[in-house]
Amino acid sequence: MTITPARTQRKPDRAQRKSGIRGTTSFLFVQVARRHRKRAGELLGELGLHLGQEMILEALWTRGALSQSELAEHAGVRRATMTVALRPLEKAGLIERTCDPDDLRIMRVVATEKSLTLRPKVYAAWGKLNQEMISGLDPDERRTFERVLRKVRNSLRDHTT
Repeated sequence: MTITPARTQRKPDRAQRKSGIRGTTSFLFVQVARRHRKRAGELLGELGLHLGQEMILEALWTRGALSQSELAEHAGVRRATMTVALRPLEKAGLIERTCDPDDLRIMRVVATEKSLTLRPKVYAAWGKLNQEMISGLDPDERRTFERVLRKVRNSLRDHTT
């Protein structure tokens, strides 16, 4: 006995592929973002870091000791999310948390000397990722790409609550 589908699957024509979600700039952007995220995760994984941890360390490296609330605001996450995100960094000896001497309700976070040895490696990984991402662009296209990305970021910031 042969079972035949009720409808025969056929390859969509060009107009169908360009309609709906798949034909949007947002869809293309998501595809790029996913590949960028995957590659960043690979490069950071080689350093023993998970995606996002480098952003926390970068904030501490460049801004010094911050409260958990300040870190959460900087990363655009809830304070509870930041608390969870800091645990593995603390366990790995990359950060230390201490009570603020002026207000014991506030936890201050500081990068350790151990994390500072990772700093040039993290910067090198991000440099490599950046180079891979823009390798197919000429200098004029790179400048345009960065300018357009800033505009897109600002447009989205203007429309988020």
